[in-house]
Amino acid sequence: MKNSLFIGLLFFLLVGCEKNTIEKAPINGIWVETTQKMDTLVFDNQLQLFELNRGIELRNGYLLPKLSSGLYSYEIGKDSISLNWILSSSSYRNNYYFFKLDTESDLIKIGNFFVDSLNKNVTLIFSRIP
Repeated sequence: MKNSLFIGLLFFLLVGCEKNTIEKAPINGIWVETTQKMDTLVFDNQLQLFELNRGIELRNGYLLPKLSSGLYSYEIGKDSISLNWILSSSSYRNNYYFFKLDTESDLIKIGNFFVDSLNKNVTLIFSRIP
């Protein structure tokens, strides 16, 4: 009985450990895409979520959020960001290029993960709103 309790406690501790992610600089806050200035990212480092705001559009007679808008869970690696759209039925994360420039420039670069009209190899640049 004691052995199974010890093994259960050990398993709980091992499973409960968080995976360390590499984050060069905090990215909390609001970021606007620099070319069109229409799309924004709102990062919350503590929850490992960000919200993509793309505005609204008229579809089938209804004003609805533009496609791909909403919450994404993320994990930042050395030179990539792993994303999962919360509204997706899949728990699979897709990896995209990610680069956080130094803290003075307040720019981040992310591989195209939501703009359908652009090539997937295009890098989007976002600037932090003070």
